[in-house]
Amino acid sequence: MVPVYSLSPRTLSLLASVSERIGEVHAAHLHHPSPLLRRAHRASTIHATLALEDNPLDRATIAQLLLGNTTEGSNAAELEVLNTMRLYDLLPTLNPFLSQDLRHAHGELMHGLALEPGRYRTGDLEIIYGNRPGSRKATGRNISSQVEQLLHFADNDEGPLLISSCVLHYGLVHIRPFTAGNGRIARLWQKLLLLRQWPVFAYLPLEGFIQRSRTGYYAALEHADRQEDCGGFITYMLERIDEALHELLSRERPILNAPDRLSTFLLGKNLHHFTRKDYRRAFPELSPATASRDLAKGVASGTIECKGTGRVAWYSSADQ
Repeated sequence: MVPVYSLSPRTLSLLASVSERIGEVHAAHLHHPSPLLRRAHRASTIHATLALEDNPLDRATIAQLLLGNTTEGSNAAELEVLNTMRLYDLLPTLNPFLSQDLRHAHGELMHGLALEPGRYRTGDLEIIYGNRPGSRKATGRNISSQVEQLLHFADNDEGPLLISSCVLHYGLVHIRPFTAGNGRIARLWQKLLLLRQWPVFAYLPLEGFIQRSRTGYYAALEHADRQEDCGGFITYMLERIDEALHELLSRERPILNAPDRLSTFLLGKNLHHFTRKDYRRAFPELSPATASRDLAKGVASGTIECKGTGRVAWYSSADQ
């Protein structure tokens, strides 16, 4: 069954705040970070999400593993990191609404760490909130049907995607479709749903903010179970998203030069061709002359190609 939820005034206020901050992120061109910053965020994200599962490795060690510095005979802690890294690389190919992709993701995530990775469990499962036993068991009946209903809801819900993603996260934790790794896959699946619309969620270290308040995270899950209403959990998750976006926007915003602007534009667009007007729409602070110089430098460097002249000129990426 799809989880029931109610929306409080606090939740609606957070929804407006998060939506506004996402707009600011895009206006500041922070949704496509440099490769160096992207690696740093990934190390932080993997560290936080595995720390929630009591993985003992620190962030520096995980950063080294990201660079390929593995040891012989990797232990279970390192294997958790390597599996998570591999799954993050697969994210762009996965569909959050397909159960076979969910099972495939779990298989990659828990390879060598759990019995029958990628397969739904068949028996009942004791509920644990962090390190504290819960008040119920997760039934082993109709797991496939429960997951299909939840994914169908996420695919067809007409409400705000931010809300739907939180319901999806809670629903997967509530169902616990696998014998292990359910929290990790639930957090990842919310990320996957959100990044399809907002690229910033591909690297926003949301898990770090959950890990900082892990007691609140498990308390919100337990409260939702007891109340049979996940509205409080939605509020908790929107608070963490709002905090993560606020921190991102509070950092020194990068000053982009012409190559950086063009690279950011090409990374964020899926256009066969574009005009100077399209380019200026992405950077409204630029004058027509500056936009023209940016594009001319891109042509000279071989980054883009130009057809036509003057106002009728159009451009395309040299890689297409």
